[in-house]
Order: sequence, then C-alpha cells, then structure tokens
Amino acid sequence: MAKVPAGDWVPYVEAFVDVSRSPAEQSASVDALAALVNKDKLTLFDLVSKMDMYLTTTDHIVRSRGIMLLGEIMSQISLKLLDVNAITTLSDFFISRLSDWQALRGALVGCLALLQREPSVGTIMIADVKRLVESLIDNVPVQSLAAADRKLCFQIICCVLDHYPEAVKTMDDELLIWICQSIDEEKDPECLKLSFHLVEVVMKLFSDPSGLASQFASDLFELLSKYFPVYFTHGVGDNVGLPRDELSRALMHAFCATPYFEPFAIPLLLDKLSSSLPLAKLDSLKYLDNCIRCYGADRMVSHTSAIWFKLKEVIFSLSSDQLLSTGSPKDAEKNKNQIVSEAKNCLRTAVTCIHSTDRDIFINLILLDEDIVNNIHSVTTEEKSICRSSHDLNQLQALGSVISIIAESSTYFCTRVFQVHFARLVDILGSSAGFKSQHLNICNGSSSAAINYGALYLSVQMLSSCREVAVASRGDFPPVKSEKESWWLILEEKLDPFIHLLGKLLSIDSQPIQSAVTQKYVSCAVKGLLILTTFPEHCSLLLANAYEDILLMLTSVVARKIVVDKIIPLAKSCDTSMPLNLRLEACFEIGTTGVSYMLRVARSLEEAVITNISQVNEGMECAEYVAHLIDCYSSQLLPWLFTSGGVNELALSFAMHLWDEIRNVATLDRIRSQGLLDSLMMGMKFLVGVCTEEQQSLIVQKACSIISSMLSLPLKSMMHDLSSVEELVPAHSIQDTALVCLLSSVIVGLRPQTPVPDMIMMINLFWVFLLNGQIPAAHALASIFNKYLHNSEFSDENKLDKILDVILGRCFSVVLASSTLKMSHSSAATSDDANCSGSMSASICLRIDILCGLAWIGKGLLMRGDEKVKDISMFLLKCLVLNQISVDIPPHQEEHSDNVSLDASLATSAADAFHVMMSDSEVCLNKKFHARIKLLYKQRFFSILMPIFLSKIKETPAMTAKLVLYRAFGHIISNAPVSAVITEAHQILLVMVDILAKLSVDIQDKDLVYSLLLVLSGMLMDDKGKECVLENIHIIVSVLTQLVSYPHMMVVRETALQCFVAMSSFPHSKVYRMRPQVLRAAIKALDDKKRTVRQEAVRCRQTWYENYVLLGVGNLALWALSSYFPVGNHH
Repeated sequence: MAKVPAGDWVPYVEAFVDVSRSPAEQSASVDALAALVNKDKLTLFDLVSKMDMYLTTTDHIVRSRGIMLLGEIMSQISLKLLDVNAITTLSDFFISRLSDWQALRGALVGCLALLQREPSVGTIMIADVKRLVESLIDNVPVQSLAAADRKLCFQIICCVLDHYPEAVKTMDDELLIWICQSIDEEKDPECLKLSFHLVEVVMKLFSDPSGLASQFASDLFELLSKYFPVYFTHGVGDNVGLPRDELSRALMHAFCATPYFEPFAIPLLLDKLSSSLPLAKLDSLKYLDNCIRCYGADRMVSHTSAIWFKLKEVIFSLSSDQLLSTGSPKDAEKNKNQIVSEAKNCLRTAVTCIHSTDRDIFINLILLDEDIVNNIHSVTTEEKSICRSSHDLNQLQALGSVISIIAESSTYFCTRVFQVHFARLVDILGSSAGFKSQHLNICNGSSSAAINYGALYLSVQMLSSCREVAVASRGDFPPVKSEKESWWLILEEKLDPFIHLLGKLLSIDSQPIQSAVTQKYVSCAVKGLLILTTFPEHCSLLLANAYEDILLMLTSVVARKIVVDKIIPLAKSCDTSMPLNLRLEACFEIGTTGVSYMLRVARSLEEAVITNISQVNEGMECAEYVAHLIDCYSSQLLPWLFTSGGVNELALSFAMHLWDEIRNVATLDRIRSQGLLDSLMMGMKFLVGVCTEEQQSLIVQKACSIISSMLSLPLKSMMHDLSSVEELVPAHSIQDTALVCLLSSVIVGLRPQTPVPDMIMMINLFWVFLLNGQIPAAHALASIFNKYLHNSEFSDENKLDKILDVILGRCFSVVLASSTLKMSHSSAATSDDANCSGSMSASICLRIDILCGLAWIGKGLLMRGDEKVKDISMFLLKCLVLNQISVDIPPHQEEHSDNVSLDASLATSAADAFHVMMSDSEVCLNKKFHARIKLLYKQRFFSILMPIFLSKIKETPAMTAKLVLYRAFGHIISNAPVSAVITEAHQILLVMVDILAKLSVDIQDKDLVYSLLLVLSGMLMDDKGKECVLENIHIIVSVLTQLVSYPHMMVVRETALQCFVAMSSFPHSKVYRMRPQVLRAAIKALDDKKRTVRQEAVRCRQTWYENYVLLGVGNLALWALSSYFPVGNHH
C-alpha cells in the first residue's frame, strides 16, 4: 500500500507536541497517526525516525510530549501485527525511559500498551518483562506520582502478574517491598481497586508455605486493614466513577487471597461486628462468610467459639436502636434486618465449612449454649404458650432460624437436632393439646389445655429442615432409614400424633377476639401439613391413606373464612419466601369459590396497589410488585367479576383512588422510568371499560381536574384554536407525558355515549403529544374518532370531521417534510405542499411514530366504516413508494442523498401501518373498550386495496420498493378473513407465494411469513382454494420446500410440512411429479433440532411414500389390463 508522504503526517506530530494546542486537537492527531499505522500507510520505523528529535531532545516538555505520543499510538495499534525486532526495540526504549521522571507518563503508557498485546499479533519477551519490572522497582516511587500515573503503575504490575507471572516468580523480596510501599497511604478509588487486585494476585502467585506470601502476609494485611470497611467521604456531586460496593468487593477478594491472612483477618472482622455502623457490621459479615470458605476448616476451627458468640449476639440481640443511622426509623429497621439476614448466611457457611476430627464441636457449641437452652425453655413453657410481645416473637423466630440452619446442613446434624429437641417438642404439644379432646384451647394464659405456640413453631421449622435434607440426600437416603435413632425414625414415631394435632388446629372455630392468634396457629398448621405432603417420594413417611387425609384437610378448609383470611393477605405481603405469581394465583383460586371472596381479594389487591404506588421510587422491586398486582387485577379478577356482576362500584372506587394517588406522586416521571406506567395505563383501561356511562363520566371529570392542575402546558390556549398546537410540541416534560398517557387510557375505555367535557382541548392535547411521537395519544384520538364520543361542543359530526381533516393534513406534512415525495411534487402548488412548507422539522424516529399514530387513527375510522380512512390509506400508499420515487429523482439534486434513508424508513413503517389497521388489538379499539365495529370491515378494506396493490406491485421494477409493497400487502392478506382471500385466490395466489419466498430471507418478517403460511394452509383445505393451488403446484411446492428449512421459526417449518401432508390428498396425476422434491424436503427435516418438526417430517414422508407407491402400483395394473381390451388408443 502506498505510503503517505511525511509532509502529510508530520503536522500531526507537531500538533500533539505543541502544548498550546487544545486537548481535542491533540487527541485527533493521535487518532490520525494511529489510523495511518494501522492501515500500513505509515510504518513505525518512519514514524520513530521522524520523531527522533522529539524523543531525545533535552527540552523535557517536548521530550515528554513526544514519548507520550508514541505511547498513545502504541495503545491504539494493539491489534496490529508487529515483528519481534520492532517490539524488542520499543520495549528497550520505553523501559529506558522509566528512569526519565520528566517523561514518565508516556513511558508508562507505552509499557502498558506493550504488555496488553495479544500473542497472535506479537507480544513482549519474558526477559523484557522482567527488566521492565526491575526498572519500575528501581526508578518509580509510585506514591510520589499523580493519581493518573499511579493508576498506570498499578495497571502495569497487575498486567504482569496476571499475564506474565513467570517473569516475576523468581524475583526476591524487592517486588513485595515495592508493592507494599506503592500501596501504602493510597486514597484514589481507582488506584485502590487495582492495588487490592494486586495483593490478591501476588499472594496467590507466591503461595508456597516457605515463599514470600507467608513472609509478607502481616505487612500486606496491615495495609489492607486500613481500608476496612470501605466508605467514601466524597460529596454527592463528586465524580468518583467507582461504586463503593465494587471497591469493597475488590478488598474482600484481597482478604480471601491467601490462608496466611487468617490470623489477622478473622480477629479484625469479629471486632468490627461490635461497631455501631451498619455498613461495618454488614461488610464484616460478608467478608467473614467468604473468608470461612477460602481459609479452610483447619485454620478456621480455632475461631469456632468466637464466631458463634459474635453471630449469636447479632441474630438474637441486635436492635435498630444500636445502629447509627441518619435516616428514618424505617431505614434503621431495614438495616437491622439486612444485618441479621447476613449473619444467618454466615452461620450457615460456618456450620457447613468448618469441620474437624470431632465433628460435634460446632453443633455442641450451639445446642448446649446456655442462651439457646434457656431460649428453648422460655418459649416452650406453659406460661408462654403464646408470644405476647414482638420481642418474644423475634426471639422465637431467631431460635427457629438457628435450629433450621443447623438441621439443614447435613443428615448427621439433622439427626442430632431431632434427638435433642423434636420428640420433646411434640410431647409438649401433645400434653398441652390433649389428643383425646375434641376442642383445642389456644387462649392466652397458663391453662394446661393451652397449645404451646413456641413448640408448634419450632417443630414445624425442624420439619421443614428435614425435608430439605431429604431432598439433598437423594440416592444416599436408604442408610438414613436403617440408622439407629436417625431423624427419619424419630419423625416416623411421632408422625401420627403430630398430624392429628395439625388437623385439629385447622378445625378451630373462629372467634373475633382470637382472630390474630388463630391466624398464627392455622398458618403453622397449614405449613406443617404442606411440608409433609411435599417430601420426596423416596423418603416420604406418609402412606397413601394418610396422604389423602391431609389433602382432604387442606381442601376442606378452603371454604372456611379463617383460611381465606390467611391466604388473601398473601397478595399484600412482602414475604419473598413464596413467589408473587404463586401468591396471586392462590388468592384468585380462593376467590373463585364465591363472589364475596373474590370481592375481598379485589379489595385486598386494590389496597396493596394504592399503598405501594407511592413507594415506586424506592426501587425497581416495588415497581415490579405493583405492576404484577395491577396485571392480576385487570386480566383475571375484573373479567371474572364482570361475568358474575357487581363489579362497577369496585372498579369506580379503584380508578378514583388511583387518580388521587397520582395527584400525590411528586415524581411521576420516575414511575414511567421504572416501567410502571404501561401497567397503570392498561389497568386504567380495564377499570374504565367495565364502568357504566355515569361512572365513566365521574372518572373523566376527576382525570381532567387533576390534569388541569398538574400539566405545565397552557390548556386555556387549547380550548378553541387548533393553530397553536405546533408551538407547544417541544414544551412539555416527561411528567406531562405520563399524565397525558394516563388520560388517554381513560378515553380508550369510554363508552360512545359517555359525555366528555372540553373535547376541543382534549383533542388538541392529544394532538400535541401525537406530534411528539406518543402512541398512547394516538390511541386516544383513534378512540375519539371511532366512537364519536358524546359532547355538547359537537352538535353535528361535520365539526369533528373538520378537526380530523386539520389533524391529518398537519400529520401528513410533518411525516413528508424533506422527503423525496415532497421533492418530486415541489412544482405542484397543492394544499399539501403548502402545509409541507410550513411544517416543523422532525427526526426519522419521530416521523415513524407519527406515521404509526396515523395508522391507529385510520384503524378507528376503518372499524366504524368512515370514508376518511381512504385519505390515510392513500397517504400510506404514497409512503410505500418513496423508495421508488427516490430512485427516479436525479442523483445530482442536493437533498437526494440525505433523504434515501428517511424514505426507506418511512416506507417500511407505512407497510407496518397496514398491520396496525387490519390486526386485532388488545390495547385499544376492541369490544372490551366499546369500539364501534362495522360488520365485514376487513373484507371491504381487503377488496378495495387488493387491485391497487396488485397494480403497484406489477408497476414496480425495483426489488427494494417491491419488498415494501410485499410486506404491506402481506399484512393485509394475513389479517383479512381467509374466506375473502380464497374468493380472490386466482388473482393473488402467485403474488402471495412470491411474498412468502422473498420475505423468508429477513428474520424481521418471520411472524408475517407464518401468518401468510397459515392463509395458504387454509386454501389447501378449501375446494376453490385447491383448484388455484393445483394450477400453480410447481411454484408452491418449491416455496414450501424452502420453508421446510426456514431457520427463524419452528412453527413455519412445521406448518410447511403440514401443507405437504394436506397436498398428498390431491389428484395423483397433478402432484406425482412433485413427489421426489417433497420427499427430499421431508427427509432433510428429519434432522431438524425440534422434535415437533421431526415428527411432522416422519408423517409427511410416510404419507407421500405410502399414498403414491400404492397409487403408482394401481395405475400400472390398470394399464396392463387395458392392453387386453383394444378399445381406443392406449398411451
């Protein structure tokens, strides 16, 4: 490749070296020079030769800039192949420059660039890497450098340790001493992250017991410990660029790098657990958890007692008052719960990972702990049969968690826990319940007949733990059954009285003064029975009759009010132990047992939504929770209640409460950003849709009142005049958009006779947002023009028609502004051109959105049978041929090249617009939302457009333009009734088959290909359709053969094979010659990745093979017999 003359690129060097030039110019110079080198238009030799004076001059400013330029270029040519000599020469140069402190940064950049090169393009020699590290140690005092230079030093040494460990593995302690000195007192977050990684890698590299890691463990950990726990002192506005959690994670990995840190790390972490800072406690527990896993049981066993006592203190004694917090009490409680949860995780890790020759050391430490023994005695005494205070309940839950953690750890630990506690707990329950009694007493007090809640709770927790052990044991379970005094045998012995007690608890009569207490008992009983029925089959203790008895207990209680009270609140609960979708499903199934229950479920969901909608700013989880509730309410509860009656008042109340809550949400834009707006809009449509006209009128008035008070746009100016709308398009905020979207959902759900106030203002408002590309505004306008909503402002339909004309004309002009269609008609002084000349400039995406909005308005007009749909249809047809017009415009016209991509985008969007107009929609314009739907509107639209499209397709030679027409016509065919398509099959079949062939290339058209294939399969089932197919059998079989291998959608391949099966019943004389081609396609499909396709391929091959083999033999026999009867000619 021809080299660029020096005069062309030397100015780039001079521009970079010149310190008076702007950073942008200097950066552009580096990019330009690197591009020349990468493209082989400039060799490194020529570059370095010309730069010699800049690299060796005594002027330290010029020299530093020259070396920096060479280093930056090396960074940008990291993928360019370089020979060994070039890399060695550059290595020698940059390594030698490490002693030049005035030009150090460029040398560091160059060294790093050489180290980061891949072996495939030439990399630095190991000997040179070692020299580089030695020079770095000798010449670079890291902590005396600026932050950017320190970062480069850390990156270099990390890169060496990660990718060239053999270069430093034989080095003496100078490397570790230099690392210690480099890290000491570091404060920059980016540098700290690299230094933590550096410690992690170097300790793993020198892991030999007699190596450097063991010698320097104390010094290195002393440096690391200064940064624990990690916290930032930067202000809110400071650009730190590194999250605290990421830096803390890097420090944790450094702590866990080597077991030699154990004598220093564990005491430090345990000590920090006494801190009152929530962050220190939480990080200590996370670090401790990971250190236990990494250090090994042999080293950790000596810390067993200290770990248990510290964790016990957190789990049982921590309160939010002990934590320093600048937030609300709710935040302090949240921090406490998070710390306790992490402590439980840490205890689980300790129990699982810390082993010794005496495997009972840890479990004895816990089970025989004086506090644990006293707690168990306390919660199981008759005087405390029910937890009277929250403290008692917290202690019980903490105790249950600890026992569960131990029991779940292994089969042996589970057996030990059962041996110590389970039998005694069940005996306590038996004596307090009196198994022969027909009635249970769960009242507060010390009655001997009062059931002990603590014993019940702990026994169910242990039951849950042994199920987890059973699930984990799988194939190792048989020995458990035969082992003496195993947990399985203990549970088997106590199972019958325990099941009897749980069953009696489910039959407790509900009393108002005992409702809260009863709920706790029934919850435990249900949980216990569910656990018993969900044991793995290989270790289940239940006989078939016992299993059936438990199922009867659970199902019989469904109709009881007490269980309804327990299950319905699951929807509002934030308990994550049960997935939300399962909770909602359970609530819905309970509700289906009666209208009164479903109304309670609906009110519970409404309360949960209203309560949580103002908290969506607290995080994505809350927003997703609310979205699931709204979806369940609108898609399941409302339809069920609608069929049962009595839903109107409920929906009105919910809608009004939602608008009240929206008024109180100060940051409505964040609701949209977290994905909740779409769910709110859909829910609002369903709520409004089921209301009566009077109720809908109340909702509209409420919505308009709130919109008027919160919207930033001048609504008064929109009351009468349509001309000022264009000026308001860029004037609204994201909050305005969310408000108008919610208002549009109200309009979409209205009945045609519902009165709507301020219709002119509302149409103008939606028009403003349509011109800004908001599709929900188009949904509202489409609903207005489809239903001709009742309003006193419009005494007749002509006025609304005139407004529609203005809206369509302006939207047409915005979409076509600067397009080739406008250019091609620039000489015609039409009214459309006048509108074009005054329309606003809009981006491609905005015009596409407006075009989609026009399609929705067209859909509304089409469904009601309005003639004005022709205006939109003709406009879309104009947009479809934009590609063809752009081809016809002379290329020398100035605007032509700028508009080709716009024309292509608009043409594609216009094709998709026909899909919007013809397809059924769930979000707008359907029976649920009271749209006006004229009979046979799809058939009429298809019949009108079919000859137009056939003519356009025939007249269009360019394949690009024809593909767009194919896509649009394909949407029309696939969404039209099959009977209407079959009627015109003789005209459109070949075109439809060609559409299938052409569109099967692009994955974006896979859904359309499938829809068209279904239409073709419908023709194969119809007598008239079969006639047309037989006339073009060769072409159709060829296209179906291609679709059998269609890679983008499995159902297309399956349907194509089904079409072949259907064709096997055609007359033998018509399709016999197609048999080899069909069989080849079927045989090829036998290797398909999907089982369904392979099964269909077998069916296809078998059908064609058997049918035509038999037919062929039969025809041959007839021919032979006919030779004996010489009547006529035989061929």
